[in-house]
Amino acid sequence: MTKRKGAWGSVIEDKKRKRFRARYQNPHIPGKVVQRTFSDRTNAYAWLAQEKQLVDDDKAGRKTWTHPTEREEKKRENLEKETLTLERYASQKYSNFRQQDGSEPSPGYRRKINEYLRHLSMASFWEKPLTDITPEEVTEWKNNCNLQPTPRLRTWQELKKIMNWAVEEGHISKSPVTGKSPKIPPSKQAMIPTATSAELRIIYENMPEYSRISVYIAAIFDLRISEVLALQVKDVDLKKLILHVRHGLRRGKDDKGTLHVDATKTTSSIADQPIPQEMVSMLRVQINGRAADKQLIESPKTGDVLSQTTLRNQFDKAKVIAGRPDLHFHTLRATAIDTAARSGASFKEVQKYGRHSDLKTSVDRYQRATQQGQREIANNVAASILPHQRTREDIEKELDETRKHLIQLEAELQKFNGTTSPKSHG
Repeated sequence: MTKRKGAWGSVIEDKKRKRFRARYQNPHIPGKVVQRTFSDRTNAYAWLAQEKQLVDDDKAGRKTWTHPTEREEKKRENLEKETLTLERYASQKYSNFRQQDGSEPSPGYRRKINEYLRHLSMASFWEKPLTDITPEEVTEWKNNCNLQPTPRLRTWQELKKIMNWAVEEGHISKSPVTGKSPKIPPSKQAMIPTATSAELRIIYENMPEYSRISVYIAAIFDLRISEVLALQVKDVDLKKLILHVRHGLRRGKDDKGTLHVDATKTTSSIADQPIPQEMVSMLRVQINGRAADKQLIESPKTGDVLSQTTLRNQFDKAKVIAGRPDLHFHTLRATAIDTAARSGASFKEVQKYGRHSDLKTSVDRYQRATQQGQREIANNVAASILPHQRTREDIEKELDETRKHLIQLEAELQKFNGTTSPKSHG
Protein backbone atom coordinates (compact mmCIF):
# COMPACT_ATOMS: atom_id res chain seq x y z
CA MET A 1 0.00 0.00 0.00
CA THR A 2 1.57 3.33 -1.04
CA LYS A 3 0.67 6.86 -0.06
CA ARG A 4 0.91 10.03 -2.14
CA LYS A 5 0.40 13.37 -0.43
CA GLY A 6 -1.29 16.31 -2.08
CA ALA A 7 -1.33 20.00 -1.25
CA TRP A 8 -4.41 19.43 0.96
CA GLY A 9 -5.55 16.13 2.38
CA SER A 10 -4.08 12.92 1.04
CA VAL A 11 -4.74 10.04 -1.34
CA ILE A 12 -3.64 6.54 -0.35
CA GLU A 13 -3.27 3.91 -3.05
CA ASP A 14 -4.29 0.35 -2.22
CA LYS A 15 -2.47 -1.63 -4.92
CA LYS A 16 -3.91 -4.94 -3.80
CA ARG A 17 -7.53 -3.83 -4.18
CA LYS A 18 -6.75 -1.30 -6.93
CA ARG A 19 -8.56 1.46 -5.02
CA PHE A 20 -7.64 5.01 -3.97
CA ARG A 21 -8.73 6.39 -0.60
CA ALA A 22 -8.99 10.18 -0.36
CA ARG A 23 -9.13 11.71 3.11
CA TYR A 24 -8.78 14.90 5.13
CA GLN A 25 -9.24 16.14 8.69
CA ASN A 26 -12.79 16.88 9.86
CA PRO A 27 -12.87 20.69 10.29
CA HIS A 28 -15.43 20.48 13.11
CA ILE A 29 -14.13 17.47 15.05
CA PRO A 30 -10.33 17.47 15.52
CA GLY A 31 -8.76 14.02 15.23
CA LYS A 32 -11.56 12.67 13.06
CA VAL A 33 -10.93 11.84 9.41
CA VAL A 34 -13.32 12.26 6.50
CA GLN A 35 -12.68 9.81 3.67
CA ARG A 36 -14.04 8.22 0.53
CA THR A 37 -12.64 5.54 -1.84
CA PHE A 38 -12.42 5.72 -5.63
CA SER A 39 -11.45 3.45 -8.51
CA ASP A 40 -8.88 5.91 -9.91
CA ARG A 41 -6.52 8.62 -8.64
CA THR A 42 -8.02 11.41 -10.78
CA ASN A 43 -11.47 11.16 -9.20
CA ALA A 44 -9.95 10.90 -5.74
CA TYR A 45 -8.06 14.20 -6.17
CA ALA A 46 -11.08 15.85 -7.81
CA TRP A 47 -13.18 14.94 -4.78
CA LEU A 48 -10.53 16.36 -2.44
CA ALA A 49 -10.52 19.63 -4.39
CA GLN A 50 -14.30 19.94 -4.04
CA GLU A 51 -14.12 19.17 -0.33
CA LYS A 52 -11.34 21.73 0.18
CA GLN A 53 -13.54 24.41 -1.36
CA LEU A 54 -16.37 23.52 1.06
CA VAL A 55 -14.01 23.62 4.04
CA ASP A 56 -12.58 27.00 2.91
CA ASP A 57 -16.15 28.37 2.60
CA ASP A 58 -16.90 27.14 6.10
CA LYS A 59 -13.79 28.83 7.56
CA ALA A 60 -14.63 32.08 5.75
CA GLY A 61 -18.22 31.96 7.07
CA ARG A 62 -19.70 31.80 3.61
CA LYS A 63 -21.35 28.39 4.02
CA THR A 64 -21.52 25.80 6.79
CA TRP A 65 -19.62 22.59 6.07
CA THR A 66 -21.50 19.33 6.61
CA HIS A 67 -20.22 15.76 6.46
CA PRO A 68 -20.38 14.11 3.00
CA THR A 69 -22.70 11.41 4.41
CA GLU A 70 -25.15 14.09 5.56
CA ARG A 71 -24.94 15.80 2.16
CA GLU A 72 -25.55 12.52 0.35
CA GLU A 73 -28.58 11.80 2.53
CA LYS A 74 -29.94 15.27 1.81
CA LYS A 75 -29.41 14.71 -1.90
CA ARG A 76 -31.32 11.42 -1.71
CA GLU A 77 -34.19 13.17 0.12
CA ASN A 78 -34.35 15.91 -2.51
CA LEU A 79 -34.32 13.33 -5.28
CA GLU A 80 -37.16 11.46 -3.59
CA LYS A 81 -39.15 14.70 -3.30
CA GLU A 82 -38.63 15.34 -6.98
CA THR A 83 -39.88 11.86 -7.93
CA LEU A 84 -42.56 11.26 -5.25
CA THR A 85 -45.83 11.01 -7.16
CA LEU A 86 -49.29 11.82 -5.88
CA GLU A 87 -50.27 8.18 -6.40
CA ARG A 88 -47.40 6.83 -4.26
CA TYR A 89 -47.73 9.50 -1.57
CA ALA A 90 -51.51 9.05 -1.17
CA SER A 91 -51.12 5.26 -1.00
CA GLN A 92 -48.43 5.59 1.68
CA LYS A 93 -50.47 8.02 3.78
CA TYR A 94 -53.67 6.01 3.78
CA SER A 95 -52.02 2.63 4.29
CA ASN A 96 -50.81 3.91 7.68
CA PHE A 97 -53.71 6.25 8.43
CA ARG A 98 -55.06 6.44 11.97
CA GLN A 99 -57.82 8.45 13.62
CA GLN A 100 -56.89 11.38 15.88
CA ASP A 101 -57.12 9.10 18.91
CA GLY A 102 -54.78 6.59 17.26
CA SER A 103 -57.47 4.03 16.48
CA GLU A 104 -58.01 2.23 13.17
CA PRO A 105 -60.45 3.96 10.81
CA SER A 106 -63.76 2.19 10.28
CA PRO A 107 -64.25 -0.11 7.25
CA GLY A 108 -66.87 2.33 5.97
CA TYR A 109 -64.37 5.21 6.12
CA ARG A 110 -61.77 3.18 4.26
CA ARG A 111 -64.35 2.27 1.62
CA LYS A 112 -65.12 5.94 0.99
CA ILE A 113 -61.42 6.89 0.87
CA ASN A 114 -60.76 4.17 -1.69
CA GLU A 115 -63.66 5.54 -3.72
CA TYR A 116 -62.17 9.06 -3.67
CA LEU A 117 -58.72 7.75 -4.61
CA ARG A 118 -60.24 5.88 -7.57
CA HIS A 119 -61.75 9.18 -8.72
CA LEU A 120 -58.37 10.91 -8.32
CA SER A 121 -56.63 8.16 -10.29
CA MET A 122 -58.47 9.46 -13.37
CA ALA A 123 -56.84 12.90 -13.02
CA SER A 124 -53.99 13.78 -15.40
CA PHE A 125 -51.69 14.59 -12.47
CA TRP A 126 -52.26 11.33 -10.53
CA GLU A 127 -48.91 9.84 -11.61
CA LYS A 128 -47.00 13.14 -11.60
CA PRO A 129 -44.48 14.12 -8.90
CA LEU A 130 -46.03 16.26 -6.18
CA THR A 131 -43.59 19.05 -6.97
CA ASP A 132 -44.79 19.22 -10.60
CA ILE A 133 -48.54 19.50 -9.95
CA THR A 134 -49.81 23.01 -10.64
CA PRO A 135 -52.90 24.92 -9.43
CA GLU A 136 -54.00 25.21 -13.06
CA GLU A 137 -54.09 21.42 -13.45
CA VAL A 138 -56.10 20.97 -10.26
CA THR A 139 -58.57 23.69 -11.25
CA GLU A 140 -58.98 22.19 -14.73
CA TRP A 141 -59.71 18.79 -13.17
CA LYS A 142 -62.15 20.31 -10.67
CA ASN A 143 -64.10 22.07 -13.42
CA ASN A 144 -64.16 19.26 -15.95
CA CYS A 145 -63.97 15.92 -14.12
CA ASN A 146 -66.81 13.56 -14.98
CA LEU A 147 -68.21 13.24 -11.46
CA GLN A 148 -71.52 14.00 -9.83
CA PRO A 149 -71.51 17.11 -7.56
CA THR A 150 -71.17 15.32 -4.21
CA PRO A 151 -68.39 12.86 -5.21
CA ARG A 152 -66.57 15.72 -6.92
CA LEU A 153 -66.68 17.86 -3.77
CA ARG A 154 -65.61 15.00 -1.48
CA THR A 155 -62.76 14.00 -3.81
CA TRP A 156 -61.57 17.61 -4.08
CA GLN A 157 -61.64 17.90 -0.28
CA GLU A 158 -59.59 14.71 0.03
CA LEU A 159 -57.05 15.98 -2.50
CA LYS A 160 -56.77 19.21 -0.52
CA LYS A 161 -56.12 17.22 2.67
CA ILE A 162 -53.43 15.12 0.95
CA MET A 163 -51.65 18.20 -0.39
CA ASN A 164 -51.79 19.91 3.01
CA TRP A 165 -50.09 16.85 4.48
CA ALA A 166 -47.40 17.13 1.79
CA VAL A 167 -46.79 20.78 2.74
CA GLU A 168 -46.57 19.93 6.46
CA GLU A 169 -44.05 17.16 5.75
CA GLY A 170 -41.91 19.36 3.51
CA HIS A 171 -42.51 17.53 0.23
CA ILE A 172 -43.86 20.71 -1.39
CA SER A 173 -43.71 24.35 -0.34
CA LYS A 174 -47.28 25.27 -1.25
CA SER A 175 -50.45 23.33 -2.00
CA PRO A 176 -51.70 23.45 -5.60
CA VAL A 177 -55.28 23.01 -4.37
CA THR A 178 -56.50 26.60 -4.35
CA GLY A 179 -59.68 28.54 -4.96
CA LYS A 180 -63.24 27.82 -3.94
CA SER A 181 -64.49 24.31 -3.39
CA PRO A 182 -66.83 22.81 -6.02
CA LYS A 183 -70.42 23.87 -5.57
CA ILE A 184 -72.95 21.28 -4.55
CA PRO A 185 -76.70 21.75 -5.01
CA PRO A 186 -79.01 21.05 -2.06
CA SER A 187 -79.80 17.36 -1.93
CA LYS A 188 -83.34 16.32 -2.79
CA GLN A 189 -83.54 14.53 0.54
CA ALA A 190 -82.61 17.73 2.40
CA MET A 191 -85.56 19.51 0.76
CA ILE A 192 -88.14 16.96 1.94
CA PRO A 193 -90.58 18.60 4.41
CA THR A 194 -90.20 17.32 7.94
CA ALA A 195 -92.85 15.08 9.47
CA THR A 196 -95.66 16.56 11.54
CA SER A 197 -96.67 15.28 14.94
CA ALA A 198 -99.80 13.67 13.46
CA GLU A 199 -97.78 11.93 10.72
CA LEU A 200 -95.26 10.62 13.24
CA ARG A 201 -98.09 9.23 15.34
CA ILE A 202 -99.56 7.34 12.37
CA ILE A 203 -96.13 5.95 11.43
CA TYR A 204 -95.55 4.89 15.03
CA GLU A 205 -98.93 3.16 15.26
CA ASN A 206 -98.33 1.22 12.06
CA MET A 207 -94.93 -0.22 12.91
CA PRO A 208 -94.24 -3.42 14.89
CA GLU A 209 -94.47 -2.90 18.64
CA TYR A 210 -90.88 -3.97 19.27
CA SER A 211 -89.40 -1.33 16.90
CA ARG A 212 -91.95 1.50 16.75
CA ILE A 213 -90.20 3.52 19.46
CA SER A 214 -87.40 4.10 16.94
CA VAL A 215 -89.54 6.75 15.26
CA TYR A 216 -89.66 8.96 18.36
CA ILE A 217 -86.09 8.20 19.43
CA ALA A 218 -84.80 9.43 16.06
CA ALA A 219 -87.12 12.43 15.88
CA ILE A 220 -86.63 13.61 19.47
CA PHE A 221 -82.96 12.79 20.09
CA ASP A 222 -81.77 13.52 16.53
CA LEU A 223 -80.14 10.12 15.99
CA ARG A 224 -79.01 8.33 12.87
CA ILE A 225 -80.60 4.96 12.19
CA SER A 226 -77.37 3.16 13.14
CA GLU A 227 -77.24 5.08 16.43
CA VAL A 228 -80.87 4.20 17.19
CA LEU A 229 -80.24 0.50 16.59
CA ALA A 230 -76.95 0.56 18.52
CA LEU A 231 -78.63 1.79 21.72
CA GLN A 232 -78.48 -0.65 24.61
CA VAL A 233 -80.59 -0.78 27.76
CA LYS A 234 -77.66 0.57 29.80
CA ASP A 235 -77.60 3.71 27.61
CA VAL A 236 -81.00 4.75 29.01
CA ASP A 237 -80.71 6.36 32.45
CA LEU A 238 -84.28 6.91 33.60
CA LYS A 239 -83.18 8.15 37.04
CA LYS A 240 -81.07 11.01 35.72
CA LEU A 241 -83.17 11.28 32.53
CA ILE A 242 -80.16 10.99 30.21
CA LEU A 243 -79.75 9.04 26.98
CA HIS A 244 -76.10 8.13 26.42
CA VAL A 245 -75.20 8.16 22.72
CA ARG A 246 -71.96 6.21 22.54
CA HIS A 247 -72.25 3.76 19.66
CA GLY A 248 -73.13 3.17 16.04
CA LEU A 249 -73.26 0.03 13.90
CA ARG A 250 -70.42 -1.30 11.77
CA ARG A 251 -69.62 -4.38 9.79
CA GLY A 252 -66.39 -6.36 9.97
CA LYS A 253 -63.15 -6.06 8.03
CA ASP A 254 -63.46 -4.50 4.57
CA ASP A 255 -66.97 -3.39 5.55
CA LYS A 256 -68.29 -6.95 5.28
CA GLY A 257 -69.98 -9.38 7.63
CA THR A 258 -72.71 -8.98 10.22
CA LEU A 259 -73.48 -5.72 11.97
CA HIS A 260 -72.09 -5.15 15.44
CA VAL A 261 -72.07 -2.30 17.95
CA ASP A 262 -69.04 -0.05 17.55
CA ALA A 263 -68.00 3.61 17.81
CA THR A 264 -70.18 6.45 16.52
CA LYS A 265 -69.69 7.85 13.02
CA THR A 266 -67.74 10.85 14.38
CA THR A 267 -66.45 11.87 17.80
CA SER A 268 -68.84 14.82 17.73
CA SER A 269 -71.71 12.31 17.64
CA ILE A 270 -70.94 11.18 21.20
CA ALA A 271 -73.41 12.92 23.47
CA ASP A 272 -75.62 12.78 26.54
CA GLN A 273 -79.10 13.78 25.40
CA PRO A 274 -81.73 14.81 27.98
CA ILE A 275 -84.74 12.48 28.09
CA PRO A 276 -88.07 14.37 28.06
CA GLN A 277 -90.44 13.38 30.82
CA GLU A 278 -93.03 12.46 28.20
CA MET A 279 -90.81 9.63 26.92
CA VAL A 280 -90.06 7.98 30.27
CA SER A 281 -93.04 5.63 30.30
CA MET A 282 -92.50 4.71 26.64
CA LEU A 283 -88.84 3.85 27.29
CA ARG A 284 -89.69 1.93 30.47
CA VAL A 285 -92.14 -0.25 28.54
CA GLN A 286 -89.53 -0.80 25.82
CA ILE A 287 -86.89 -1.88 28.37
CA ASN A 288 -89.36 -4.17 30.14
CA GLY A 289 -86.86 -5.24 32.81
CA ARG A 290 -84.29 -6.60 30.35
CA ALA A 291 -80.56 -6.83 31.15
CA ALA A 292 -78.31 -3.78 30.74
CA ASP A 293 -76.31 -5.24 27.85
CA LYS A 294 -79.38 -6.03 25.75
CA GLN A 295 -80.21 -3.97 22.66
CA LEU A 296 -82.94 -1.41 23.32
CA ILE A 297 -84.48 -2.44 19.99
CA GLU A 298 -83.53 -6.04 19.33
CA SER A 299 -84.29 -8.48 16.56
CA PRO A 300 -87.12 -10.83 17.62
CA LYS A 301 -85.42 -13.60 15.62
CA THR A 302 -81.87 -13.35 17.03
CA GLY A 303 -82.27 -11.29 20.20
CA ASP A 304 -79.38 -9.21 18.92
CA VAL A 305 -78.94 -6.17 16.67
CA LEU A 306 -81.87 -5.44 14.36
CA SER A 307 -80.70 -4.77 10.81
CA GLN A 308 -81.06 -1.30 9.30
CA THR A 309 -82.73 -2.82 6.25
CA THR A 310 -85.48 -4.38 8.39
CA LEU A 311 -86.19 -1.15 10.25
CA ARG A 312 -86.21 0.88 7.02
CA ASN A 313 -88.65 -1.56 5.42
CA GLN A 314 -90.97 -1.27 8.43
CA PHE A 315 -90.72 2.53 8.34
CA ASP A 316 -91.32 2.66 4.58
CA LYS A 317 -94.57 0.70 4.88
CA ALA A 318 -95.86 2.88 7.72
CA LYS A 319 -94.95 6.19 6.04
CA VAL A 320 -97.18 5.33 3.08
CA ILE A 321 -100.13 4.80 5.45
CA ALA A 322 -99.34 8.24 6.95
CA GLY A 323 -99.54 9.80 3.49
CA ARG A 324 -95.81 10.61 3.45
CA PRO A 325 -94.19 8.27 0.93
CA ASP A 326 -91.48 10.91 0.39
CA LEU A 327 -90.06 10.55 3.90
CA HIS A 328 -86.74 8.88 4.66
CA PHE A 329 -85.81 7.59 8.11
CA HIS A 330 -83.01 10.16 8.06
CA THR A 331 -85.62 12.91 7.66
CA LEU A 332 -86.48 12.30 11.31
CA ARG A 333 -83.15 13.91 12.22
CA ALA A 334 -84.17 17.02 10.31
CA THR A 335 -87.49 16.91 12.16
CA ALA A 336 -85.62 17.17 15.46
CA ILE A 337 -83.47 20.08 14.25
CA ASP A 338 -86.38 21.97 12.68
CA THR A 339 -88.53 21.59 15.78
CA ALA A 340 -85.69 22.75 18.03
CA ALA A 341 -84.96 25.82 15.90
CA ARG A 342 -88.60 26.80 15.52
CA SER A 343 -89.17 26.43 19.24
CA GLY A 344 -86.71 29.27 19.84
CA ALA A 345 -83.38 27.46 20.38
CA SER A 346 -80.27 29.46 19.45
CA PHE A 347 -77.95 28.38 16.65
CA LYS A 348 -75.31 27.12 19.11
CA GLU A 349 -77.95 25.14 20.99
CA VAL A 350 -79.20 23.58 17.75
CA GLN A 351 -75.66 22.75 16.63
CA LYS A 352 -74.92 21.02 19.93
CA TYR A 353 -78.25 19.19 19.88
CA GLY A 354 -77.68 18.05 16.28
CA ARG A 355 -74.10 16.88 16.97
CA HIS A 356 -72.90 17.90 13.51
CA SER A 357 -69.14 17.78 12.88
CA ASP A 358 -69.75 19.83 9.73
CA LEU A 359 -70.59 23.45 10.60
CA LYS A 360 -72.22 24.03 7.20
CA THR A 361 -74.75 21.27 7.88
CA SER A 362 -75.84 22.96 11.09
CA VAL A 363 -76.06 26.39 9.42
CA ASP A 364 -78.12 25.09 6.49
CA ARG A 365 -80.58 23.22 8.70
CA TYR A 366 -80.91 26.05 11.18
CA GLN A 367 -81.57 28.59 8.43
CA ARG A 368 -84.07 26.30 6.73
CA ALA A 369 -85.97 25.76 9.97
CA THR A 370 -86.04 29.40 11.06
CA GLN A 371 -87.02 30.59 7.58
CA GLN A 372 -89.88 28.11 7.53
CA GLY A 373 -90.93 29.31 10.98
CA GLN A 374 -90.91 32.91 9.83
CA ARG A 375 -92.96 31.94 6.77
CA GLU A 376 -95.59 30.27 8.95
CA ILE A 377 -95.77 33.33 11.19
CA ALA A 378 -96.20 35.59 8.15
CA ASN A 379 -98.92 33.33 6.73
CA ASN A 380 -100.78 33.29 10.04
CA VAL A 381 -100.59 37.07 10.37
CA ALA A 382 -101.78 37.56 6.79
CA ALA A 383 -104.63 35.09 7.28
CA SER A 384 -105.78 37.05 10.32
CA ILE A 385 -105.58 40.48 8.71
CA LEU A 386 -106.20 40.19 5.00
CA PRO A 387 -109.61 39.47 3.45
CA HIS A 388 -109.47 35.99 1.98
CA GLN A 389 -111.61 34.12 -0.51
CA ARG A 390 -111.13 30.33 -0.33
CA THR A 391 -109.91 28.74 -3.56
CA ARG A 392 -110.32 25.20 -4.82
CA GLU A 393 -106.69 24.53 -3.83
CA ASP A 394 -107.37 25.74 -0.28
CA ILE A 395 -110.35 23.42 0.06
CA GLU A 396 -108.50 20.41 -1.38
CA LYS A 397 -105.57 21.03 0.96
CA GLU A 398 -107.81 21.31 3.98
CA LEU A 399 -109.71 18.18 2.92
CA ASP A 400 -106.43 16.25 2.59
CA GLU A 401 -105.33 17.34 6.06
CA THR A 402 -108.74 16.41 7.48
CA ARG A 403 -108.53 12.93 5.95
CA LYS A 404 -105.11 12.39 7.53
CA HIS A 405 -106.45 13.55 10.87
CA LEU A 406 -109.44 11.23 10.48
CA ILE A 407 -107.09 8.25 9.91
CA GLN A 408 -105.25 9.13 13.09
CA LEU A 409 -108.48 9.44 15.10
CA GLU A 410 -109.79 6.14 13.79
CA ALA A 411 -106.53 4.42 14.73
CA GLU A 412 -106.78 5.82 18.25
CA LEU A 413 -110.43 4.82 18.51
CA GLN A 414 -109.68 1.25 17.41
CA LYS A 415 -107.03 1.08 20.12
CA PHE A 416 -109.56 2.03 22.78
CA ASN A 417 -112.10 -0.43 21.37
CA GLY A 418 -109.50 -3.20 21.47
CA THR A 419 -109.80 -3.90 17.76
CA THR A 420 -106.24 -3.08 16.77
CA SER A 421 -104.60 -6.21 15.43
CA PRO A 422 -101.16 -7.01 16.91
CA LYS A 423 -98.22 -6.00 14.76
CA SER A 424 -96.12 -8.79 13.35
CA HIS A 425 -92.46 -9.04 14.27
CA GLY A 426 -91.21 -9.15 10.72
